[in-house]
Amino acid sequence: MKNLQGRLILAFAAVSLVSIAATAAITGAFVRTEFDRYFFTMRMMERPPVPPPGARTPLPGAERSPMPGMRDPSRMRDMMRRIMGAPELQFLDQLRRATWRASLIGLLAAVLLGIVVARHVAAPLRQVSAAAVRVGQGDLSQQVPVLSDDELGNLAKAFNAMTVDLKRLDESRRHLVADIAHELGTPLSVLQANLEGMLDGIIEPHPDRLAALHTQVTLLARLVNDLRDLSLAQAGRLVLDRRPTDLAALVADAAAVVSPHAAEKGVELLSRLAPNLPTPPVDRDRILQVIHNLLDNAIRHTPAGGTVTVGLDAHAGRLRLWVADTGSGIPQEEVEHVFDRFYRLDASRARASGGAGLGLAIVKSIVEAHGGQIQVASTAGGGSTFTVTLPVV
Repeated sequence: MKNLQGRLILAFAAVSLVSIAATAAITGAFVRTEFDRYFFTMRMMERPPVPPPGARTPLPGAERSPMPGMRDPSRMRDMMRRIMGAPELQFLDQLRRATWRASLIGLLAAVLLGIVVARHVAAPLRQVSAAAVRVGQGDLSQQVPVLSDDELGNLAKAFNAMTVDLKRLDESRRHLVADIAHELGTPLSVLQANLEGMLDGIIEPHPDRLAALHTQVTLLARLVNDLRDLSLAQAGRLVLDRRPTDLAALVADAAAVVSPHAAEKGVELLSRLAPNLPTPPVDRDRILQVIHNLLDNAIRHTPAGGTVTVGLDAHAGRLRLWVADTGSGIPQEEVEHVFDRFYRLDASRARASGGAGLGLAIVKSIVEAHGGQIQVASTAGGGSTFTVTLPVV
């Protein structure tokens, strides 16, 4: 049978039939044996204890000797049939019928119980199966009711969690495609309009115009490289050239590179580097990319007169890199999304001023590829602190 409910009912019936038949057979044999023994004993007790006149005196111990044929079970059963009367035989026959009648009732009860249990087990499975078919057809909104707290309930919970994750991933994929199209569309439109104008003779190929077009091409190349790095990192295929690296020197170099930008915005850049730190095996260029991105974001979101602090120390057997700013901060409901692809705190900002929203996603992927973690602590209006922890070995 291919139906689970039918197999469960059949299993219940088979187990019940075997157990009831075995019980009936054992009970019948035991009752018959005990009844024969009891009846034979009662017949023996009815014999006169004194031998008839002229009989020979039995030898000592002869009264305990079994009657002829007692050692042979078949002869004993024949003897019982001759001794027992109709009432005794009728009693045994009724007892046998009652035993099998009770067995039949027990079998029917087991089948009914099996039907109830099988329906209880099979109904949630049918619901999950039907919902899975609809999910396969593209309907990711499917949810099945959780009717119990056992394995079937856990199956329903796991299915519901799976559909939620699938729906979230599908929405993320759709948003990713839309964001990539938008990010690529803007510079491509600028390039197309200017090139068409030059071809039609409307726009002269002036050096300033060509420099602007070169900027758009650079933005496109950066976006494509960011997408490639992000996809490789998230797929676990990002190649890392790990070598023992002095992270303190690396942080100092990165701070020196961004300090002119900080000074231009009127932001004070401070360093807090602990001495005598270990040199973990990391990819120097990738970690430098992480530091640059965190410092650039901090300076961009810190108003004039604010402070950006970068620090490096050892904590709990790991190196801790942190970048703190006194900028506008991040609302609490937005904190969990800052590492999402194409996420911008201010969606209205242009790419030239706010980036494509891939920087922090790439930072997280690079850090995790090194076996580390990145966290953010921030409140609206209270600044932000990004903390990166890396294993020493």
